[in-house]
Amino acid sequence: MSWRWLALPSLLLILLLVPSVAAYIGVSGDFYAHTYRVPVGGSISGSTVLISNPSNETIRVRMIYQINPPTDLLRVKFSENEFTLRPGESRLIYVTLSASQNCPPGNYTVIVGGEEIRNVGNESIAVPSGALKARVTVTGASAVVSVRTVDVNGKPVPAHVVLLALPSGYQVESSDTGSLKAIVAPGEYKAEAYLAGHLLNSTGFTVSANQQKSVILIVRTVYFLDFYALPAKNSEGKVGYIYIDATLKNLFSPLKNATVVLKVIYNGRPFESVTVSSIPLLPLGNTEVRYNYIPKGGWKAGTYGFQVLLYSNGRLYASTSLKYIKVTGKMVGARSTPVSAGRRSTLDVYTVVLVGVALLGLAGPIILRRKSPIGIASAEIKDGKLRVVLENRSDKDALLLHLRVLALPGRIEVLDVKNPRLATGGRRVEGKGRVALEVIDRDGSIREALESGGIIVRVETNMGAAEKKILP
Repeated sequence: MSWRWLALPSLLLILLLVPSVAAYIGVSGDFYAHTYRVPVGGSISGSTVLISNPSNETIRVRMIYQINPPTDLLRVKFSENEFTLRPGESRLIYVTLSASQNCPPGNYTVIVGGEEIRNVGNESIAVPSGALKARVTVTGASAVVSVRTVDVNGKPVPAHVVLLALPSGYQVESSDTGSLKAIVAPGEYKAEAYLAGHLLNSTGFTVSANQQKSVILIVRTVYFLDFYALPAKNSEGKVGYIYIDATLKNLFSPLKNATVVLKVIYNGRPFESVTVSSIPLLPLGNTEVRYNYIPKGGWKAGTYGFQVLLYSNGRLYASTSLKYIKVTGKMVGARSTPVSAGRRSTLDVYTVVLVGVALLGLAGPIILRRKSPIGIASAEIKDGKLRVVLENRSDKDALLLHLRVLALPGRIEVLDVKNPRLATGGRRVEGKGRVALEVIDRDGSIREALESGGIIVRVETNMGAAEKKILP
């Protein structure tokens, strides 16, 4: 398909006689942002064009393209060719570029866009609107790349696999089966593996002409989602115990004979290891482990380090980073006789139970129940990105921990981003500040969930969480 242009005098006459014919079509997306390399006999897919209708009436849109110099051997395919947009509605269109075996190598310009289809009298008139332009290089040389994902035991994992071309970063191919095979142009590439929206592993590599490259991504389908180590103090500032809270996320299959261990170091040296919990079968989803730690022999002044580890049949599967807490001489002295219930973990409990409440007061639960100072001022999907504006009503800085997107009505998880970054970089939300964070809707799942019934955007920080509902 190529551009269907009206002769200029005819187009001007139509615009003069029927002003409503030329309704504006918004065209954006990342298609224009790259110079694509397509080998003869190969293809690339995944770039996007966002078509929007800012008018106050429903329009019919047809996707169109033009290639210069003209050729039928370099082809453009759209995920949808023709569709209807209601007022204010948008549609994300995926673009595939493919070169036939006998396509002449060289440089091409590809223009993609949309045209509005209007009925004027007894005729159907196509009025071209916005467009995006990109450069495409067809190469005579090619290579073959195969990517597959396995767990730590070597078993196949049906992860979402993406192959990206570097340095531009455009998508060449993707698969939801845990493996893909693509004919590519010689150059640098990156393979990524996702499960439930989580990036589990990635690797970069280079391929040369006629090479057959095999890439294996080992993915850890079980990992720690959160980990906190917080000192519980009495009214005099004396530490009674360290409240350990860790959340495991299992994305793939139940894990047999799981053991959670708390490793403690003191002043830089190993101090003790405590078995927090033994789980015969770690289920899918989130499992929360809580523990009140009191050191053997009581507290001493110094720096304590805490790390939680997950084992299965004696093999290390996941671990957290080290969290350090400095205990000063003034913090030592509270009675900290171990209480059996206080050294027992709790699984899948979502209400805080502090065994030391009688000793340490109610400060912990009260803090955890207070109203969150974090709010979501706005959230929208635009240009293939989810943009969320946060506000921190506290005087203290907050640290971003998670961004979650849940599909309505069942609150089914669509996306879970650990340690999201602000649009300006970093994770810190300044006190009394307002900031924005953006996430690329790489596979269109966020927009699909929104259009199907709406979504809930949830942002979690160390100061509290906030949610905002977005309806279609």
